[in-house]
Amino acid sequence: MLESPVRRDEIALSVVVPAHDEAPNLEALLNEVRRALDPVGLAWELIVVDDGSTDETSQLLARLAARDPRLRPLRLPTRRGQTAALVAGFRAAIAPVIATLDADLQCSPAELPELLRALGGADLACGVRTARQDPLRRRVVSALANLVRRCVLAPRLRDLACPLRVFRAEALGRVESLTPLINGAHRWLPALFVLAGLRVVQRPVTHQPRRAGVSKYTATGRVGPVAREAVDVLGIALRSSRTRHLAATLGVLVLVALPFLYRLGAWPLTEPDEGRNAEVAREMLQLGSWSVPQFNHLPYLDKPVLLFWTMAGAYRLVGVNEFAARLPSAIAAITTVVLTFAIARALLGTRHAIVAATSLATAPLVLVFGRAAIFDMLLTALVTAAFFALLQAHRTGDIWRWWPLAGTTMALAVLCKGPVGIAVPLLAWFAGRSALAPAPRKGNAAAAAVFAAALGATIVLPWLVLVQRNQPGFLQYAVIDETLLRVTSSETFHRGGPLYYYAGVLAWADGVWGVLLLALIPALVRRWRAGGTDDAAIAFAARAAGAIVIFFTLSASKRPQYILPALVPLAILIAAGAAAAPRRVATVIRLLGVTATVAGIVGVTVAYVGFTPADGPLRVITPRVIAVAGLVFAGWGALTAVVARRAPAALACAAVLGPLLGLLLLTPLAVYAESRSSRDIAEHVPPNTTVVCLETFRTSLPFYLGHPVVLVTRNAHELTSQYAKTMRKRLMGSEYLQPLKRFADVIADDPDALVLTTLGQKDLLRVTERRFVLVYAHQRSRLLRSEG
Repeated sequence: MLESPVRRDEIALSVVVPAHDEAPNLEALLNEVRRALDPVGLAWELIVVDDGSTDETSQLLARLAARDPRLRPLRLPTRRGQTAALVAGFRAAIAPVIATLDADLQCSPAELPELLRALGGADLACGVRTARQDPLRRRVVSALANLVRRCVLAPRLRDLACPLRVFRAEALGRVESLTPLINGAHRWLPALFVLAGLRVVQRPVTHQPRRAGVSKYTATGRVGPVAREAVDVLGIALRSSRTRHLAATLGVLVLVALPFLYRLGAWPLTEPDEGRNAEVAREMLQLGSWSVPQFNHLPYLDKPVLLFWTMAGAYRLVGVNEFAARLPSAIAAITTVVLTFAIARALLGTRHAIVAATSLATAPLVLVFGRAAIFDMLLTALVTAAFFALLQAHRTGDIWRWWPLAGTTMALAVLCKGPVGIAVPLLAWFAGRSALAPAPRKGNAAAAAVFAAALGATIVLPWLVLVQRNQPGFLQYAVIDETLLRVTSSETFHRGGPLYYYAGVLAWADGVWGVLLLALIPALVRRWRAGGTDDAAIAFAARAAGAIVIFFTLSASKRPQYILPALVPLAILIAAGAAAAPRRVATVIRLLGVTATVAGIVGVTVAYVGFTPADGPLRVITPRVIAVAGLVFAGWGALTAVVARRAPAALACAAVLGPLLGLLLLTPLAVYAESRSSRDIAEHVPPNTTVVCLETFRTSLPFYLGHPVVLVTRNAHELTSQYAKTMRKRLMGSEYLQPLKRFADVIADDPDALVLTTLGQKDLLRVTERRFVLVYAHQRSRLLRSEG
């Protein structure tokens, strides 16, 4: 029977149905729409969009349309996806109200009249599927996806992906004025209406088993698309609301901060560096000596003053404890991550910047030194800030705005760790800038450079003058001993290493990301040679990283943390490489997952069988550490081998390993930290008791005692202060630094004093005839008191 046509201006409802290879369901679809809408007395049209079907869908639609002109078939020549098919139907719809259905009829057209009544004065009425008839695996994945969508955008909406919806056409226009309908928008349509400030109502609808045909989706195949769509829709949400943007920014910062701040004060201060730096800051706060740092009430000028200022400020805020001592480094690490994001976004765009910042935030070297009370993380933050300012000046041409900022941050870097704070950012910048497109400069470059240098000098010079007046000879020491000899000689500081030293450091410093970067080098080279949109960024980052590594390689003094600034341009290379070869990213990370699984199983087995830890630095590798690390590697590897089939999932897996391993090893490694600290020793010293250190010194002991100790020494090398050693002739004989020949007199002056030494009883008798008894032993150190 041929249905009579309906005038276009009378049509009140357009029902849009996407269909791909759904021929077995189409006749039932048309019949059910008729049975649902004809009794309502509503003029309707059914638009079925054939999404590049390869079965009889197209021919069958033509035959059905010949019998009922209310059916309007549309055909897309190739398969473009459900969202594209729906959008094509929306464009063809002529009614003021639009409904959507799936051709599989799992949500029945019979629900449409109730949804129309529920629409009322709202903009969209959507179904909430009850008693889902899908397989369990698909229901679980769908529930998780719905949970993600609701948490991200619309917590009040229960089922964002139900295909049964009714909405006003003009409301859809308002949604599209906010953003184009992204690929996958069919799963997010109610949320997009909410983001546009429109009213959405919900109504339960029945869900039926599929009658014919097969589903076009798999449970696991939806995970990647939903994750990508979540990022896209989240971007829309952030652009549409400043409050939401602020909340999301704070949420991301909390996520970034968590690995650095979680149980930050759990470990005692390790020696020598952490204990010494923490005590210098404690004495600064106690004595009010803000220009000349003091260590054990002796001048400590091995390093400038900025780190001690920040630590003393943290003490004042949260108390004198391990957490406060490490807080400046943690904040510096978080700041470096944020600056890396800003640099990468300027060079590559926001999505690549997320990858760069994530790789830096989860790199082992950053995670370790972002939780340590030492200078290098603060230096890295300041160097990166200067690098960013120089880049912005080049990009925008606004040198009067950015060069003074670069000068200020480099001056602060000098106050943190000396001239290296100028050398590193300038070397990296001049090595990389020729790769960037030239930018016009707004103003006189020479004048701006002079002003920036003068601004930096006004920050550094007052402190130098104050210290030189208080400690004559400081400038000569700072220039010759601390700067020149550190670069040219390894004998003074005993920190030498071969030319390949940093190749070994980089092998572990970036963790999984380092392996990924090596695998991506061919893709980066091809992208650079092809002259694509990111070729300049690749060349810029590669030259900057190379300049930093070469600079510290040529320096005589070497330590792993020195190349922390190089990880920033390396993170940019990782992001560019991941964009250039996403398939390789997934392949490499999955292979690493398989390797980690095998290594983890071996580790757990070794830990179970048992072994004796090696002496020296490797004594940290205990059976418990091996067991925990093995379990982490095995679990992470197995999950990664299954999940990391696409680049986004692979990158997420890579980001998880470092923080997870670090946080789970905090407790097993605490034993090693205790062995390198004096906290236990201090607990065996009665309050206000003098401690005399005989030819040994524990740098954290004054911190835990809350007062200095007396060091009896031959040459003051036990202080681990090159300045004190250099100036020992002037400092020797002061209250807390005595020559060896004065030991008996020091003990006689205070018979209740305790002695800390590593000397045996025979060696002790050579210094004094007094007898001692053991109070407490810690590693090689023995705490003694006078007999009787």
